[in-house]
Formats: sequence, C-alpha cells, structure tokens
Amino acid sequence: MNAQEGPSGKRPKIGLALSGGGAKGLAYIGLLRVIDSLGIKIDYISGTSAGGIFGGLYAMGYSADSLKKIAMNINWHRVLSNTVPLNKINIEEKDEYNNYFIEFPIVNGKPTLPSALIEGQYMSEVLNMLTYPARKINDFDKLPIPVVITSSDIVNGGLVLQRKGYLPMAIRATLAIPAVFSPVYIDGKLLVDGGLDRNFPVQEVKDMGADFIIGGYTGFRLFTEKEIANPMKLIYQTHAFKSVEDSKKQMAMTNLLVDFTKALVDFTTADFFEYKKIIAIGEKEARKYLPELIKIAEDQRKYPAEHIQLVKSPEDPIKHIRYQNDRGEDIKNPIIEHFAESYLKLDTGKVYNVNAISDGITNLFGTRFFDKVYYTFEDKGQGETLNIRLKEGKAGTFKAALHYDTEQSAGILVNYTYRNIFLRKSRLLATVDLAERVKVRADYYKFINNDNNLWLKGTFTYLNLQSNDILYRYANDNNYLDNTLKVDLSLGYRLNRSSAFLLTLSRETEAVKRGKNVLEQFLDVSMNRTVYKQTNEAITFAFNQNNQNEAYFSKRGNLLNVQMKYFFDNKLTTKLPESNDEAGQAIYNYLNPTPDQIPGNVLRFFLNETFIQPINRRISVRTNVFWGFNLTGKNKKETSETYVYLNNRFQVGGTDDRQNPAQPGFIGLRKGELAGVNISAFNLSVQYNFIDKLYLAPQVSIVSNNANANPFQGISSDQLAWGYGVKIGYLSIIGPINFSLGKTSNIFERDPLRAYLSIGHKF
Repeated sequence: MNAQEGPSGKRPKIGLALSGGGAKGLAYIGLLRVIDSLGIKIDYISGTSAGGIFGGLYAMGYSADSLKKIAMNINWHRVLSNTVPLNKINIEEKDEYNNYFIEFPIVNGKPTLPSALIEGQYMSEVLNMLTYPARKINDFDKLPIPVVITSSDIVNGGLVLQRKGYLPMAIRATLAIPAVFSPVYIDGKLLVDGGLDRNFPVQEVKDMGADFIIGGYTGFRLFTEKEIANPMKLIYQTHAFKSVEDSKKQMAMTNLLVDFTKALVDFTTADFFEYKKIIAIGEKEARKYLPELIKIAEDQRKYPAEHIQLVKSPEDPIKHIRYQNDRGEDIKNPIIEHFAESYLKLDTGKVYNVNAISDGITNLFGTRFFDKVYYTFEDKGQGETLNIRLKEGKAGTFKAALHYDTEQSAGILVNYTYRNIFLRKSRLLATVDLAERVKVRADYYKFINNDNNLWLKGTFTYLNLQSNDILYRYANDNNYLDNTLKVDLSLGYRLNRSSAFLLTLSRETEAVKRGKNVLEQFLDVSMNRTVYKQTNEAITFAFNQNNQNEAYFSKRGNLLNVQMKYFFDNKLTTKLPESNDEAGQAIYNYLNPTPDQIPGNVLRFFLNETFIQPINRRISVRTNVFWGFNLTGKNKKETSETYVYLNNRFQVGGTDDRQNPAQPGFIGLRKGELAGVNISAFNLSVQYNFIDKLYLAPQVSIVSNNANANPFQGISSDQLAWGYGVKIGYLSIIGPINFSLGKTSNIFERDPLRAYLSIGHKF
C-alpha cells in the first residue's frame, strides 16, 4: 500500500516500528529528526528495548530535538552501572559506598552471584522524571501517539505486549537485558527485554491499524566465521538465530525500512558514549530515503494538519500513598513503612512536582537499606495513588577489593555487611585488610529515634602502618611501624543527607615499633622493639559535611571536617630500650617526653575544608584549607616545640582523595611524613578530565608549622614549606589508580623528586 492510500478516503495511518539494539538505537533519534523536519505525523509506534525508550518518549510528545538533548545530558556511566552520585548517599553510609571492587549478596552464609549486574536505580530515576507528565495515562493508546512496548516473560516464556500500565515501568522492563539489568515485575509477571521473542515489532504496529509502516532496524545480525573466533560473539550467535529469522519476517512487512546494521557495524550495543556519532549516522542513513519520506509528507499535507505536543503534567494532589515490595504487593510491616515515611517526607492531600518526589526517593535509597527504591502512580477512581516500591536486599553482603601503593603494601580488602541484624534499623560491618600489615575495623550502628536521623554507633579499629615520619629517618635508618588500637562509642545526628554532628567517647592505644632489618630477621634476634606506647581516653565533638558528587576525582561539591577533641587520662608505658640499642634509644628520646615536658590533658582542634568548583564539564578547581592546633593543660603558651602525644599531632602529606581528615594532603610528601603541633596548610589543584575516566591535575601545596594556635602570628617565608607537582588518575574497573610526581621546597636538604603510585580501594 502506498502512503497516499487510506481506507474510505481518510488519511493513511503511518506506523513506526523500532527494533532493539542497545546503544545503536540512538540512531533512531537521527531518523526521528528527519521525520520531524519533514513534518510527518506518526500515528502508531511499536518498540523493543532501545526502540521502546525512544518510541515511548516520542509517543509522549517529545520532539526528536528534545530526545537528542536528553541523550546528550544523560550520565551514561550511571545508567550502565550500579551506582548513584555520592551526594545522594546519606552521610552515615558515604565512607563505605562504592569502596569495593565486587559486592555479592550472602545467601545461607555464603556469597552468591546477584541475579543481575545492574539494579538500575539511576535508570529508573531518569525514566520517572522524563515520563512524569504522563503519570496519569495508564492506557498507552491515550498518549499523543499510541504506542505498544514489547517485553518477554522470563518465567513462563512468551511475548508480552504492554499497552497499559505505568509508562516508565513498561520502558524499564523492555530494557531489562537478562543478567545485565534486573527484571521487572508487572502484573505478577517477571519481565525482561522483549528482544528475546520479538526484537523488531512490525506485526504489532500493523495490528494497531497502521496502513504504512516505517521500520527502523539496528538489531541483531549474524557474525561471520572470522568474527565468531571471539568466544563472546560465539555465545551470542548461538542465541541470535531465532531472533534474526523472526526479524527478517518482520522486515518484509515494512513499507519503508531504514536498516542501520551496516552503517553501525563498528559500534556495539554498549557504545552509549558514542551518542553523537550514532545519532549523526542515524540522520545520515535516514536522509538516503528522503524521496520516499518527502512523498509521505506531501501526501499528508492533503489532509488537515495535526500537531503533537508534549503531555502536560497534571497538578492533582496525591490522595493515597502505599508501600509495596518489588512485586507490587503491599508491605504489611509497620517498621518498614515508618522507616520509609521518615525519609520520604511526603503527605497525602498535597501536590508534588517530580523533583520533590525524586528527592524523597533519593533520601530513602541513600540509607542503603534497600537495593532499589522507585515509584509508580495509579488512579482507579479514588484519586491519585503513589506506590512506593521497595526492594529489600539480602540481609548480608560480601565485598572485596584489591589495593597496592608504593608506601605501604599490596592487600585484599574483605568486608561483610549485615543489615537489620540483632535489631531493626541497624547495620553491622566487619572489614579486614589482608596485607603484609593487617588492618581491622568492625562497627555497629542503630537508629534510635522515629525520624531515623539519630544513631548510636560502636566501632573497633586496629591499624598497623609503616610510619613515614621524616624525623624517624633522621634518628636512624630503621623502618618503624605505627600500631593503633581504638574503641569508639558515638552518638550521631544527621542534619541532612550530607551533614551530621558526632559526639564520641573513645579509648585509644598507640605504639611505635621498630621493624627488623635483614640481619635481625635472618638471625631471629629478639629484643624490645616498642619505642613508644601511649594510652588515653578522649571525647570528641565533630561536624562533618560531604556533598561531593564522587568519592574519587570529584568534579563538584565540598568536604568539611571540623573537630574538637579532648584527650585525657594519658598514660605512657614505654620501656627504655636496652643500653646496647643505640638506634632504639635515639628514637625513644625523640618520641617520649622528659618529666617536665609531660603535657597533661590535651585539647586538639582542626578544620579541614575542600571545595571543588567546576569550570566546565571537564575542568574543575579543587581548593583545600587546613588549620589545626593543640592546647595542653600544662603549657599555657604553646609553641611549635611544645610536646604533645603522637596521636595529638597533625601529620602532613599524601595525595589520595580519601585521607584521614586530621592529615592534610601535600604533594611531594609521603602520607604523614611531616608532623606538627600547630599546622596550617593550603592545597590548590586544577583537575582536567581529558579522556573519559582519565584525569590530570597539577597541584601546589603550602604548609606552615605555626608557633601557636594563631596561623597568622609571626609567619614568615622561612616557615613555609612548598610542594608542587602533577597527578594523573584513572577510574578503572578495580578502583581508582593514582600516580603523582612531586617536589618540595624548604623541607629537605636536596628536595628530591618524589613519585607515588596507588591502585584500587584502600582500607
């Protein structure tokens, strides 16, 4: 049938069928741009997978130009990962978030593979925002352009045609590539990508009433003998025969087929980051059919003009709020309901825009008590109902990461995290760094108020680190190990998602031990190696704020730590090394006070602020300011020479993104290499994201060892130490990789050029 022919003299109905194809489906935006430029009115749409996304949004009234802007502004890294921005995670969870290479649910006490690699929290958020104006349209025939979206029933088998329901859920289901994106429950069926049964839904748009069908195909093709030498392509090929054969039959039903397979042969289904090229290719290929498309446009002009507009968002109040599990079944646990309510902060009888609802969803997901949090709308004649869907994860999660750096050692980070164990609204975690120098941390926290923003937390920490303190090396050439054992009990109060107050009681023991040299190891020499040991109690009041968008290579936000810590009941229990141990006695004299130097109780204060300002999408400026001082009970006029205990001192140095807030970074120095009683420091770097996940950041650092608490009193250029250099970073699949080259001034006699390499997530 020609486009100009229609039944009973009416305008012929134009159908658009769009196949699946992953990232290749971005070519449909180019096809739609050509269709829009000619003023062609589409009457029916069918879509699978990528065709379901762009077909569904186009059916809502989005123009092709709008779809192009959407594709260019979506964070495809987020869509194709299981992460959300760090600033959407609650502050009590930020330290642990995205800090491991692998995470597996624990079933029957053992780690197991998840049902899918990606839950799609960010994807659901994007789809809900884009389709929010159409939330009350539960019959897809009532959209500006009727649309049908295909999915497959992964349990019972068979094609499922989604003509009714909640549009973003239908789109999310057709995107659920098995084992990659988690499946979606709709009307009791577990649905996945419709490409399993019908990757090119031409028959479906024909059944809707299309007289003339335009087909866009970016789907399967069979690989050549040479290509299937790749084992992954061989596995893919074994499952593709049925789909390819069905697609050939569907192609025969189109009146105008725009086949993108040859033009996109150099792209994969995962090449979303090549959106500009793929959209351009889509438009170029579509223009090859301009004569046919122009003919359709001219034939349509013989009839009254019809214009498609984006659905207008209704402004109706929410009448009911229901809490459901991932299957869409009502949750009957009042504790879970109240927990969700305390974070959502949504009331019935009010009108909310999409940002208000999304913010509530983000707050709830940011607790990490749920694997996924999303919502649907429905109206069955009793007013608008908001359904909050909560997918509870397994009680336990096993996490692991690899790490290496040139200052400490290589290791394997192993973590077990359990939620709601012993008590509801709680989290237990245990982390061990299996390295040359083992490190251990265990903590348990529990929310204790109805608003779930007040918690009690107990923490046990054991650290065993090689000390980088420069003065140790001046004393002798031995290696020194810094052992810390700490037990904390803290009360935390969250002001908002990104900030909290903390009040902490702690008991701490710190010891410095001299390592064995090669000869001592060979002879198995036994001697007292502890050259410093001190125990104290402390009470700490702190304010923490973190709204950075990423834990590593952040491009915006700030990180603020303000802490006042009172050390009391300080006890030194170091034994004097043997008289023949000259090296041990030298470092003992440096670390331990004489009787008249013992400081008594110590009050330590510091402020550490990092502010990151984006200049554009690739360049951001990172500024860090640190100020810290100690006040002792014995010496009323502190100077830089005043003795304070080892854990009172500020240790300067290092270039890692995640460092102890009491240790200001400094390029050209090892982590904690320069220690001081009263310190002020400044760091400035410009981060340039020049290739995908690759970053370059020149940096300058300044530090002053102050005479007292006043950072400006008596300061001179002789007191300032400088550092300058460059950092190169890469966000790899196993974690961040950092390499830095730095040089210092006014610290060492020769100020050597220093290199540092760090790979993976650290303890």
